[in-house]
Amino acid sequence: MDLIDSTNAPQPRRIKFASLGLVVLDEIRFPSKATQKDVIGGSGSYDKRFHYVTPILGVKPEHFRGTPLLDSSTFHLLAEPEEAIETIRELLELRKQPGMDHRPLIIWEPRPSSCVPLNLSSFHRAIAMVDVFSPNHVELAACFGYSFVEGVVDLKFVESLATTMLESGFKDGRQGSIVVRAAEHGSLVVVVAHPSTRTWCPAFYQSTKHDSGATVPHPNIVDPTGAGNAFLGGYAIGLNETSDFVKAAWYGTVAASFALEQIGLPVLGKYPASGEEVWNGCDTFQRLEDYESRLEKNI
Repeated sequence: MDLIDSTNAPQPRRIKFASLGLVVLDEIRFPSKATQKDVIGGSGSYDKRFHYVTPILGVKPEHFRGTPLLDSSTFHLLAEPEEAIETIRELLELRKQPGMDHRPLIIWEPRPSSCVPLNLSSFHRAIAMVDVFSPNHVELAACFGYSFVEGVVDLKFVESLATTMLESGFKDGRQGSIVVRAAEHGSLVVVVAHPSTRTWCPAFYQSTKHDSGATVPHPNIVDPTGAGNAFLGGYAIGLNETSDFVKAAWYGTVAASFALEQIGLPVLGKYPASGEEVWNGCDTFQRLEDYESRLEKNI
């Protein structure tokens, strides 16, 4: 009988990212062209009347039981604070089995409707259980009862709120970061180890000022829907690869840029010669290098 040398057998690749969020299939109705149906990610950013027409089927830790997803090195949550606390407890309890004794990285994105001052104490308790808390700038302000006039964002004020949330949530020597996704303003990273340092990472696609004074979006920006979510997926991979809260935002910025270029998902392809993966015809790592080069020139 032939024996297989298991030491030389291909080992399954460990999953780096799993999301306890949801997938939205949108129906987009235009005033002057055909309706688009079953668009993943859709175009909810443009419609203030957006609403769900079917019940939300949430992903829970128990759905990962018995699958490789449970051993993911990073988990993303989209949840209200109390929901996040319960989900994390359930997830960590399920992982109490041989081979899963390491703690995964946990990235929490708050559900927008929960971002109200009444929930602040719950936010602090939930932040204490995660590695990265990532609201957008509007959600962060709403947590403290503030809002921004459309088109006017005080970045120093965003920094102040992020630092306050950081100091209230991460305690007892726990390391972590607050990453504020601020649309065309880029992202703000505040890290527990250096709370007085507020690092802004610019958006990949920059708007320009017209002679009239009006701001003109970059021509490659088609639809912002899903860019924040794509940012967090890229951020998770970047944090796995670099163990650096700021450099991870570079990965997130590049990931978000692909989500902006069309309605729905970017197109996955391969270079004919090498078989290397490309998105929208572009090498993601080349785009990352280009972004890093731009940052170095602006230092």
